[in-house]
Amino acid sequence: MKRIVIIGGGVVGCAIAHELSTVKADIHLLEREAKVGEGVTSRNSGVIHSGLYYSPESLKAKLCIEGQRLLYDWCHQWDVPHKKVGKLILAQEREEQALSALYENAMASGVLPAHLKFLSQEEVLRLNPYLRCSSALYAPQSGILDVQRFCQSLYIQAAKRSVQFHFNCDVRGIESGEDYRIITHRGDLTCDLVVNAAGLYADQVAAMAGVHHYRIYPWRGDYFKVKLPYPVSQLVYPVKTPSAAGLGIHMTPDLRSNLYLGPDSELILSKDDFRPRADKKRKFYEAASRMFSGLSIESLEYETCGIRPKLRSPEETKEKDFVISEDRPGLINLVGMESPGLTAALAIARFVKNKL
Repeated sequence: MKRIVIIGGGVVGCAIAHELSTVKADIHLLEREAKVGEGVTSRNSGVIHSGLYYSPESLKAKLCIEGQRLLYDWCHQWDVPHKKVGKLILAQEREEQALSALYENAMASGVLPAHLKFLSQEEVLRLNPYLRCSSALYAPQSGILDVQRFCQSLYIQAAKRSVQFHFNCDVRGIESGEDYRIITHRGDLTCDLVVNAAGLYADQVAAMAGVHHYRIYPWRGDYFKVKLPYPVSQLVYPVKTPSAAGLGIHMTPDLRSNLYLGPDSELILSKDDFRPRADKKRKFYEAASRMFSGLSIESLEYETCGIRPKLRSPEETKEKDFVISEDRPGLINLVGMESPGLTAALAIARFVKNKL
């Protein structure tokens, strides 16, 4: 029986563990934290995306659209809290052409026409009279979910199928010969196949195995909690700036009806720079004021931040696709698994299983 080692216990690693548990193999997942979902996954905003923004034929587009369907099915099957709230992308004056281009991109990527429609200003205001826009795109299939419950459900189902999880297990090196030897501070583990799903550190894990051509750039995004004098039930986004490294500061409700602004996108030097950045309040307030009326700067309170594992360097103006590559026989690297990695996780897992 072949032995497979998965490095990384975030939502993607756990989805792969569950998917591979359906084949006859001895599967081990190594996670340096004390439980699953403690890294990039723990700081995810929990948005279920619809595949609007990614290049047609890209892995991001294909796996996001497939993953959304699989994710909703999983949430229903395993009682993972979620809600299909819909997403509004608001166009201001002179942004109509960009909104139309986004629609055409989504159609070319495989989004169903019934899952995306234009709304006039009057139609938007009927949904929420406090929104500011000239028109909008509405994606009714977009939603939100409890990220930790989703990750935990993957872990539970994989463990039931005999996947062995090794926590507090930091990988220190990878040696290759007839098989792979994974060196950890808790001892060594030999295996036939390695799946590198180490998130922010996937480039460093790949380098341990002799694959040196990846570099992850940490792009930080901060969040502010906001209290409004009226309810907001949908996800509310601006039109994406073409060369921006993110989708723009947007409004996300959670399952308890709390509201959060963010994330922004800022290249940083360290992969573990989680210092509070309350100094960004003015920037967030100004961005939100273009979409919402009745907002005061005092209603914003700093919440937290996340860091995206991007392959895009600061000199580049276009986003990079997911990398899911068998760089050596029996070694699959998943690099640049940023958004929409959560939405796509179950589809990513199927893609990896097909490669193996």
